[in-house]
Amino acid sequence: MSEMAEGSGYSIDRSILATLRELQDEDESDIVAEVASLFFKHAPQKIDAIKHAIEVSDAKALQVAAHNLKSSSSYIGAAKLSAISKDLEFMGRSGLLNGALEKAILAQLEFEKAKAELEKEIKINR
Repeated sequence: MSEMAEGSGYSIDRSILATLRELQDEDESDIVAEVASLFFKHAPQKIDAIKHAIEVSDAKALQVAAHNLKSSSSYIGAAKLSAISKDLEFMGRSGLLNGALEKAILAQLEFEKAKAELEKEIKINR
């Protein structure tokens, strides 16, 4: 996790967004908006899968769902959400689910913060 996201009140590491934008050509649509759209669509499903895995005490399913959320969060620069997801992935891998539901709720809240920041970032760059 970058120092900017970790040591600040921000949920999104804007250096990741800048790196993404470096990958696009000038005449292309905003790559951050496109990636964020996919993130907005799929992250809630991944969070629901995490919660379900916890409810049914399926450690392997928790590991897989959390790994998927960790990866997509990291790609869009949602560093705090990625870190929470990494913790959940480890909990699933270890089979120790104590406190996992609280982490899942924290992931949900952090997703909402990241989404709001990304929406603002996209609006500014239009």
